[in-house]
Amino acid sequence: MMRAVERAAVMMALVIALPGALTAGAAVAADAEPPTEEELHPPGELATEVAAEPAVGERVEPSPLVDRLLDDALTTGDEQRRLRIFHGRWEQLDEAALTVDERARLALLRFELDADALADDAAEAMVRAEAALWRGEPERTLALLGEDASIAARLLRARAHEAMGQLGEAVDELDPLRHAQRPPQGSALPPAEAWTALAEAITMLARLEGRPAEDYQRALNLLAAARDRHDPLYWPAYVAEGRLLLEKDNTGEGIEALLEALALNPQAGEAWYLLGRRAALSFDFDRSEEAIEQLRLINDDHLLAQAVEAHMRLVQRDPEGAAAAVAPALERYPAQRELLALDVAAAALSHDEAALAAALERFERVAPRNPLAHFLAGRYLSLARQYELAEAMLREALARQPNDPAARVELGLLLMQAGRDDDARVELARAARLDPFDRRAANQLHLVEQLLSVHQRIETEHFIITYKPGIDTVLARDVAREVEAIHDELTAAFEHEPVRKTQIDLMPDAQWFGVRITGLPEIWTVAAATGPVIAFAPPREGSQQRGTFDWHNVMRHEYVHTINLSQTRNRVAHWLTEAAGIAYERRQRDYATHRLLAWALHEDELFDLDNIIWGFVRPRTPRDRPLAYAQSHWMYEFIVEQFGRDAVLELLDAQAEGMGDVRSLEAVTGVSAATFTEAFLDWAHEQVEAWGLAPQPPNEAQRAIIGGERELTVDALSELIEEAGAHPEALRVVARFAVEQAEPARARELVRRYADARPVDPWPHEAMLELALDAGQEQELIAALQHLDDRQLEHGRWALQLARRHRAAGRLDEAGEAIKRALYREPYNADYRELAGAIALQRRDMDEALHHLEAMPLLEPDRAQHHVRLAALYSRLGRAEDAAAAARRAQQLDPAARVGRFLE
Repeated sequence: MMRAVERAAVMMALVIALPGALTAGAAVAADAEPPTEEELHPPGELATEVAAEPAVGERVEPSPLVDRLLDDALTTGDEQRRLRIFHGRWEQLDEAALTVDERARLALLRFELDADALADDAAEAMVRAEAALWRGEPERTLALLGEDASIAARLLRARAHEAMGQLGEAVDELDPLRHAQRPPQGSALPPAEAWTALAEAITMLARLEGRPAEDYQRALNLLAAARDRHDPLYWPAYVAEGRLLLEKDNTGEGIEALLEALALNPQAGEAWYLLGRRAALSFDFDRSEEAIEQLRLINDDHLLAQAVEAHMRLVQRDPEGAAAAVAPALERYPAQRELLALDVAAAALSHDEAALAAALERFERVAPRNPLAHFLAGRYLSLARQYELAEAMLREALARQPNDPAARVELGLLLMQAGRDDDARVELARAARLDPFDRRAANQLHLVEQLLSVHQRIETEHFIITYKPGIDTVLARDVAREVEAIHDELTAAFEHEPVRKTQIDLMPDAQWFGVRITGLPEIWTVAAATGPVIAFAPPREGSQQRGTFDWHNVMRHEYVHTINLSQTRNRVAHWLTEAAGIAYERRQRDYATHRLLAWALHEDELFDLDNIIWGFVRPRTPRDRPLAYAQSHWMYEFIVEQFGRDAVLELLDAQAEGMGDVRSLEAVTGVSAATFTEAFLDWAHEQVEAWGLAPQPPNEAQRAIIGGERELTVDALSELIEEAGAHPEALRVVARFAVEQAEPARARELVRRYADARPVDPWPHEAMLELALDAGQEQELIAALQHLDDRQLEHGRWALQLARRHRAAGRLDEAGEAIKRALYREPYNADYRELAGAIALQRRDMDEALHHLEAMPLLEPDRAQHHVRLAALYSRLGRAEDAAAAARRAQQLDPAARVGRFLE
């Protein structure tokens, strides 16, 4: 029989890990309910470049202040018309009564850029000039403005010169405003308009020249004066402020300013455009589509709606959709710079060199030396991890405009993602000088300086491991001992080896891990791969930590991403590499994931092939991300089972050639996506049936047992078993009752019967721990612990119990493997580490023992005993100098330490 202390140890692990696990009573209908959010823990992430940001774009109620102004009896008819045009109250206008100038202003606000009024000489030249610039006719803008010396005219001329790639001329236009703290006396513009134009002019000049940061604050002060001191209803000041704040990655305040503008004018098209574009870059496609809808309510063919849609499609890696989005507007405005630049970005993402060359030629024909096309192409190529071409595009953009902080930031972030830290530091330092207010640039610069000056490195044949000296040295040493074996296994499996060493960054906490991956501290996961770089937060508890997890499994998962990205030129389908990552983890699918898949299948909540990626990138519910992981792996299993393991390698090869995920799947399997999906669903139903999670309506007797209406007694146990039949839920209720009330042999029989009916539920194995303890059934106890250890990797308690039991039974090799698994989950646990060292010594594995004993002083630096043990082991290994050094450290901590023999 088992000793009481052993029983207490196993039961304590059970109670700590699974509170309430052995509680009797009616079971939850696992086939009817999905798992809770707390039960779902997806693995590491294939990194995207943008972290989650605040929601953007809201339907805004018009300001009541505007209503009161319009209803004021003192407001004249002419003034009412002006205000209704300006504030977007167009439904209140009698358009037939408008003057030519009023019709031109209304057309510009509606982005009806071809309206007759905008070609009429009776309309104000400034309005016609702005419309011409939006159409892509900067030469016409310059002609219309002539020698107008007003601030607004200078600003518009500067924008026209910039559109033409004439940056020097743009600077010359703005130079007279360089030191202005307020609009010149006697300005013909209304005060709020003049102050806003001056702020925008100063901002543009600072961007063109790379001027110091105080210009940014001066511009914000001017905008505050425009709205607060001169006209609180002047919404263009809020739009200008929002644009400026978003450029500096001050997303929250930028969105707030744009929403203020929309409260004053719900038809402010540029505000909706800025919100929609920011939402797209944040993967918030619902908000982006809302902005597109609002723009199309203003004008069915709104140029900015088509631009936002193109930005969104590019983020979604849909170059065909992006090109289609801008095509109608380009037919009307063939020289519109942003549309042409978006078309270039779409061509770049299509992996079609001829199409890219043609798109660039079209852009250069109308906008020579303009950096916009290369900047947008570089941004979206970087987001798609096409680092080489993205870098070339961004460097060309910087060659054309060396002082552009946005392109410099994008380049610095790209180089960080690509693992080129030395180059990244150079570019990020330049970006920070140009724009010290950019959060991502400042964060990444600080991080890369830490990586290069503070972090230490361990280099192996295929990896460079960086870590902050101190306690993380323990984990870094563990990683270095394990990664080459991971490399050998996984590169053989995928028949591909990355061409360069993989950099593994062990970040000190979750916030710095977020900065490493996205440039911002907000990120949900524990590990991520960007291709040649894998980063993860430490698996430990504490402030700003993510808690314990199995780093070895996470490393396997992330290195699959690195291999897949390398072998496909960074073109692998997101779902496929996530599925492959899970497939090569050393863990079994847990119960929560089984339940999630069964529920999603039954409720028709599984993703389609063409939208599963957004479950990873922009989940709409807490279940979307874990479901995307689980379903991807499920489809991977189906592919391997139905088409063979080589089908996965063929999919990767096809995607390396630029074939999309759906097309590559059809080409490799030889069936249409619809046929594949139908076959997968049939197979999935069979799987769920085998799991014991298929919907199974109970009969009347079973319903009474499940619902708690049937009295459960030990005397009626045989009858209850017969009534439960093969229904998993009814069996579970009866088995749980038997564990609490029946004699152990009968309870064990029922627990095994329920385990056969629903083999994926961990409960029978949890129950078997107690039953096996009572019965002294060592094999059943070991089997139950192994089952739990294979599926619950958030802690090392089950592995610890296995290690202790194997060691007590003399199974030292099994004990060593078990304690190693415990340390994968909790590498900073000194008790686990000490046991690992003791087992290694028993096995006479001196190298393993030394590895663990050298870690102990890092984990518990104040304990002299660790240095005493090290001195003894060094002496045993013939390393006298090391033994003496360890002995001296022990004496420093404890003068009574018995280490004299090592100092002789």
